[in-house]
Amino acid sequence: MFRLTCVDFFFRLIPESFILIWGIHIFSRKTIDMFKYILSSLILAILCFIIRCLPIYYGVNTDICIMLTIIIVMFIIDIPLIKNLLGTFLLYFMLSLSETMNMLLLNSLNVSTDISVLQPITRFIYGIPSLIIFIISIIILKCVLKNKKVIPNYL
Repeated sequence: MFRLTCVDFFFRLIPESFILIWGIHIFSRKTIDMFKYILSSLILAILCFIIRCLPIYYGVNTDICIMLTIIIVMFIIDIPLIKNLLGTFLLYFMLSLSETMNMLLLNSLNVSTDISVLQPITRFIYGIPSLIIFIISIIILKCVLKNKKVIPNYL
């Protein structure tokens, strides 16, 4: 079974949680309260780390992390449920898409992507492109939402 390390926690889970919560703020058009933003991101990172360490199937921990994200965003950040659900699902889809693009990029470069045998630092380095793609996609989302009224205000 794949085992997470402190390197994975500090260099992957924490930045990913901060980016995810930032994206949900952008999607819901809510201003960021820095204390709530940091608190919710750290709680999400810690809980996802604990969930990923459990001996459960890989897809199940993702589903649990999605539910935890919805709960944390709803109760700590006070984003309404509909915006919360739509934002969380959109951001996790964007995260999955960025991971897929990263895997395709690594495979096209003939790099082994079997994360169970890679060293933690190597996994972190291989994961940097997906975080960059994720950040760029959120910035694009921000520009689209700023320039066009894609999402009705009543959501």
